[in-house]
Amino acid sequence: MNINVTTNISKDHGEDIEVIINTSKITKELEDLINLINETSKGEINTILGKDDNKISIINVDEIMYIYSENQSNFCKTEKGTFKISEKLYDLESKLPRDKFIRISNSTIINIKYVDCFDVGIVGTILVKFIDKSTEYVSRRRVKDVMKFLKERR
Repeated sequence: MNINVTTNISKDHGEDIEVIINTSKITKELEDLINLINETSKGEINTILGKDDNKISIINVDEIMYIYSENQSNFCKTEKGTFKISEKLYDLESKLPRDKFIRISNSTIINIKYVDCFDVGIVGTILVKFIDKSTEYVSRRRVKDVMKFLKERR
């Protein structure tokens, strides 16, 4: 399978980008390409770089349980371990898939896929329990956003 890319750059096109695909059949590679274009156009990211000691790893965002700040550094927690990341939480918040990730406090963004349960035992607070038994609290000012996010996912 050959992919030929032709670009037509002109001020006449404005800010929009138009992608036209001509093919005789839909293949797995074509589906992957379309998904990549769609994700790129939404501004969402698929991977981030994480550092663990002297190793740099490419981490798929679907494997991230949560991202947090601690001692003026940012980290992401996965089932494989905890990695230091260079991205700022406010940047990641806008680039992570909105249907999977939500900010629960100034210092934490969670992936709903890895949440075991939300414990609302204490009035006005929510304790997020993850499948690996770790926990994080939802800040009081974010409770309303988290509840709205959960209702939309029903």
